[in-house]
Amino acid sequence: MTTNRITSAAVNGNQSIKYYRKIHEVTTEDGMNLIMIEKSPVRKKSNGYVMLVHGLGQNRYTWTLTKRSLENYLIQNGFTTFNVELRGHGLSRANGSDHPETYETYLNYDIPAFIKAISNITGGKKFFYMGHSLGGSIAYCIGSIFQDKLAGIISISGPFNMAQGNRLLKSIAHIGVTLGKLYPFPKHQPDVFYIDYIGILVSMGLVNLMDHRWNRIPLQIWYPESIEEDILHERITKGFDRTSFNVIKFFFKWGAKGKFCSSDGCIDFEDHISQLRIPILFVNGEQDFSVPVKAIQEAFDKAGSDDKIFKTFGMKNSGHHWGHCDLICGKHAPEVTWPYMLDWLEERI
Repeated sequence: MTTNRITSAAVNGNQSIKYYRKIHEVTTEDGMNLIMIEKSPVRKKSNGYVMLVHGLGQNRYTWTLTKRSLENYLIQNGFTTFNVELRGHGLSRANGSDHPETYETYLNYDIPAFIKAISNITGGKKFFYMGHSLGGSIAYCIGSIFQDKLAGIISISGPFNMAQGNRLLKSIAHIGVTLGKLYPFPKHQPDVFYIDYIGILVSMGLVNLMDHRWNRIPLQIWYPESIEEDILHERITKGFDRTSFNVIKFFFKWGAKGKFCSSDGCIDFEDHISQLRIPILFVNGEQDFSVPVKAIQEAFDKAGSDDKIFKTFGMKNSGHHWGHCDLICGKHAPEVTWPYMLDWLEERI
């Protein structure tokens, strides 16, 4: 662990804060050394604690960018944050961790290790889990197991029925499964799927096409023109990372079958969320084509908690369209989605 040091960074635009910053090395039961960054307010006692979990092939930049940071907004409002990077991602990869062998590797090793470490740091106090995309899906699988340590869950665009509501995405999933079956050398498949390289290609030219207001291809992960060009460029070039090829295959299978179960089909993850008793907030954008409302609805319906809310942001209730990433780093997020999630947290401290 690094020593406490004071850092200054932006919340939104020219608005900035100072906070204490620590880097923790967290060791999993299978021997991987992962990285977690803790940030806490300088001038006020922490009101609560929030664990931040990124999505598929992403990293810590999901939550914090140079000019806009939901993480720093939480700190500004008195929360201590723990920005975790799963194995093979960001600083955890730089620290020598391998890419996950399966999706369940996150559930069985990474998340338990992070939760144990945060619980030790907080002295056993409960903390909130905030996950984006895959990070939200992970909460559906492990939330009931660790609800004695969690104060609540916010799932931002976390899919439950992958590709439900998007025919193109479901077709791509079926094609991916078919190609996997036809591949003649299964023992020699790639180990790594380079989403960061895709990000580089997008930033080199495709971003202008994807961000055009006339783009209606249902694959973009932000609503066109919802994020300023420089912030969008940073989000893509720094925030797109890597994952294992097996996790990508898991997503194809999940999308094709529409059933949320383990890689070997033996565990039905859809049963886990019914055992959830802690508060849970589902957040979604009405123009999120990668994770449409239909991909989340069943998670809300099955969640066993008495305190559950499904909030879909859209033109009618916010005056803006919303996609996938812009719920966190969009130009209107600091005035719309951030305060809503902050209010939800503060009401449940």
